Amino acid sequence: MKKIYLSVIAAVVTVVFCGWMATAQGPVKDSSKTVQGNGTVVINTTTLCPKVNGFMGPTPLEIRIRKDTIIDIIALPNEETPGYFYDASKLLKKWIGLTPKKGLELEVDAVSGATFSSNALIVNMRAGLKRALQD
Repeated sequence: MKKIYLSVIAAVVTVVFCGWMATAQGPVKDSSKTVQGNGTVVINTTTLCPKVNGFMGPTPLEIRIRKDTIIDIIALPNEETPGYFYDASKLLKKWIGLTPKKGLELEVDAVSGATFSSNALIVNMRAGLKRALQD
């Protein structure tokens, strides 16, 4: 139980730090948000939270949103242990079909046995959804 609390605290600290870094840097033009010809908004979290790590390093995502609905989430290349990361990445399905605003309100628990990867994915999702709601 103590490990779960420590993991949750670590995730919260990471989210706060990531948000602070984003605001401390001020408005920066980056490629984290693009719009495709069909209107699909694509959020890439690689530059949003480069220091948000799973067990072995960054776990960036590509979040696809069309007509204010999350339609797909793709885990980008990372160094996580494949089996554990596969288990952790299953939680990404919980955001499919939600609006970015509802996605930010979603409470998601880490996958047991893949806590670091899970927490990193959750932080990346929240950062990506916050970016989706900007400009």
